[in-house]
Amino acid sequence: MSADKAALAEYPVEGEQDGVAGTPAEASREASRPLSATVSFAGDLLQLSKMRVNLLALVTVFAGFALGQRTAPGVVPGNLLSLQLLHVLLGSFILAAATSILNQYLEIAQDSLMERTASRPLAAGRFSPVVARFLGIVLSLLGLAYIFLLVNPLCAAVSAVTAGVYVFFYTPLKRVTSFSLLVGAFAGALPPVIGLTAATGELVPSGWSIFTIQFIWQIPHFLAIAWMYREDYGRAGFPMLTVVDREGKVTAMQVVGWSLALVPASLMPAAVFGFAAGFYFWVALGASLVFLAFAAGFAINRTRERARSLVIVSIIYLPVIQITLVLGS
Repeated sequence: MSADKAALAEYPVEGEQDGVAGTPAEASREASRPLSATVSFAGDLLQLSKMRVNLLALVTVFAGFALGQRTAPGVVPGNLLSLQLLHVLLGSFILAAATSILNQYLEIAQDSLMERTASRPLAAGRFSPVVARFLGIVLSLLGLAYIFLLVNPLCAAVSAVTAGVYVFFYTPLKRVTSFSLLVGAFAGALPPVIGLTAATGELVPSGWSIFTIQFIWQIPHFLAIAWMYREDYGRAGFPMLTVVDREGKVTAMQVVGWSLALVPASLMPAAVFGFAAGFYFWVALGASLVFLAFAAGFAINRTRERARSLVIVSIIYLPVIQITLVLGS
């Protein structure tokens, strides 16, 4: 069904209901159409901005900010509910929404071929690509300018690198090589650094531990998602590892290997940099071993259900680690 037919199907044909042209019932239906279109447009904007994914990213920005306030040399710990935090969260959200829109704009053709993305506003033809491109560019500039002016220039620079790598490197590389995953993981690990630089105005060495944790975490997390939707990725022409590795043996090795690397990485803040020791150390160790167990379970039995379980555990794992790190510091 075309977008026009779908839109027409939402409204009864004149004369089919109890009202005819000119009656109060017909006038009521006519008045409801602009409201319905407005609601649909707002819903499409929310879908284009990938609200749920970006809210998780904001949690990592907050974690980086809190960690910077509590651990950076020369920074006096202040109220976490500060204007500086509000500015970096708002600016980061605007920029994250912009990059999501531009990503979907660049992948309209691929999204339209995948079952899980075919209903997205651009892929389904409900939203104008020209408007999406305009919104993506304007919101990117607005978000960067907001962070530059109201947070600090270094935070804006890290934000620009995050958005630039995601849109101009990761997105096109997805159609070329499975190594794009590492590029995407680099961009995805920078949000806590954005929060860190917002709080400190500098790149604190100890803060890179949270970058390392998030970088490593993303790889088994995304490979599990890619395994669940490998037919979709193959249909769209994305040479993901889960597509070219038909039996999944290499995928399983990667998932277990990176999950194993996550164990020492998660202990780095306490063991190497000497902060957030004690309670954090044991929570991180326990959580990482649970993560590793689910990764091993997927490697042994590479089913969609095992992959889904690993995704759920990974989504729980990251905020647990970061919240515990902040509290422990």
